Amino acid sequence: TEPLLASTSADGCIYMYNVTQRTDLMTDDEEIKLEATLTESLHLSGAIEACCFGGNHQLICYVRDTPHLTYFDLKDDMKQTKINLNQQSATTTAGGFSDHVSFAILDLRPYRDRYLAAATDTSRNIILDQATGQILRNLYGHANDGFSQPKLCWSANGQYVLGNTQDEAVICVWDIASQQIVQRLDGHASPPRDLCSGSSMDVLVTTSFDKSTRLWFAE
Repeated sequence: TEPLLASTSADGCIYMYNVTQRTDLMTDDEEIKLEATLTESLHLSGAIEACCFGGNHQLICYVRDTPHLTYFDLKDDMKQTKINLNQQSATTTAGGFSDHVSFAILDLRPYRDRYLAAATDTSRNIILDQATGQILRNLYGHANDGFSQPKLCWSANGQYVLGNTQDEAVICVWDIASQQIVQRLDGHASPPRDLCSGSSMDVLVTTSFDKSTRLWFAE
């Protein structure tokens, strides 16, 4: 299976690309040349604020001002399934509030094919069951509103979630089991703008409004 690239935008468009390596364009310095070929385009009802690839060959998107996540089946002609975020359990929703929108999801990060970490605009990060959308944990102790750029990533073992906070130059580390911040990583001079982690080893890369990029290694 060829690698896939998905792009989404505020106009509601989703573009899917197959990514291939062009060996015919290899240079003497062995620089890798990649080519992206558009294979699918879709249009949703509003601004798409976050997306990620999930398990079971799925693309997961959040559209602003909606109470659900939209799942696209990449193996079944992009078939759509909507999972309500107002669930009390995997099969029921809060009485009378199934259409209520209390937050916007601004970042989505999967952990393997089991969990989703969602960063919202209400100073709340959420851990969900990836298959059902059921909310499993709520993470607080930071600040992010509608004007922020909340970002999340997982530790390699899935025990921790790391994220930025709007007005501090730190990375918060949450323990999933206790739902508490157990560490704050100092190092940037301005609030971090993005972060990503390794899937097989505990290395963290952060970028910041201070125009620096930092690498962090677990001790």
